[in-house]
Amino acid sequence: MCSIFGFVNYGDKVKGWQLKELVKALSIESEVRGKDASGIAYVKNGEMTIFKQAKPAHKMRFYFPAETKILIGHTRMTTQGSPKKNYNNHPFLGRTKDGCFALAHNGVLYNDKNLKESEGLSKTCIETDSYVAVQLLEKYGELSFETIAKMSEAVFGSFVFTMLADDNTLYISKDDNPLCLLHFKELGLYVYASTKEIMAKAIARCFLKKHTFEGVPVEEGEIIRIDSNGELERGCFMVDEKYYGYTYGLGRRLSYWDDYYDYLDEMGQGDLFEVCSSFGLSQDDLLLLYEMGYDDEEIETMLYDTDLLRQCVDEARVCINEYY
Repeated sequence: MCSIFGFVNYGDKVKGWQLKELVKALSIESEVRGKDASGIAYVKNGEMTIFKQAKPAHKMRFYFPAETKILIGHTRMTTQGSPKKNYNNHPFLGRTKDGCFALAHNGVLYNDKNLKESEGLSKTCIETDSYVAVQLLEKYGELSFETIAKMSEAVFGSFVFTMLADDNTLYISKDDNPLCLLHFKELGLYVYASTKEIMAKAIARCFLKKHTFEGVPVEEGEIIRIDSNGELERGCFMVDEKYYGYTYGLGRRLSYWDDYYDYLDEMGQGDLFEVCSSFGLSQDDLLLLYEMGYDDEEIETMLYDTDLLRQCVDEARVCINEYY
């Protein structure tokens, strides 16, 4: 469970101090989904700039030029790769024939090791599962709807990827993880965060609370492209049913869960389920909820309603037992 956030300031109407206030608000509110590390990426004088540290966002000071067009950010809860080794933290730098890009990922990938072998990807000191997405895009040779779709279809797991190219173009590829994207049209500003709750709290603590916005829907299987002029285009990728063990208890067991259990065996149980276990939710209980079709955002909501949580787990256990 990590968080992503950022903006596209295409209208040049928002002042530098306001953008810094916005990033501070977004990053601090995003801590609810990860405090192990924080980072941002932006383009300065045509070059990609990445700043990240193994610190929670409230202890960071994010500096970027007042004229920054696009910024992507990330707060991390570790599942793979020690945050003390800063190269394991987001955003990551990638290179293609067209230039550089930065990538940040919210979610967990389970087949990164298999992909590195099957795709012949180079060995690297970076241990984070997310980095395989960077390597795949580098192998495909460019950042485009086509290559991002190919990468999104190759990885198994849960994700929202944000990718910033050094020509100041933002791409967002959304699978089943949450995303909130807003358009402040009068300001010429797009703002995004992982959840509506994070977005609402961030808006309340910065200048945006005085401005109107409209929500921009982003569906599962969609790729969004926004350039520095605010032009928004949409692409898509194939969402494979093998990502889901069950659809509300009525589906069939699929090969995805074999990869998932292998991943858990390699990772150990502590990191991935750290948050859920603190609320009394076991690994088996969490897998039952996934198999019933609940997504990460729904499960996180349940954590704060103990009665609802136990009811859903009990119903899942009954359905799965009846199926088998």
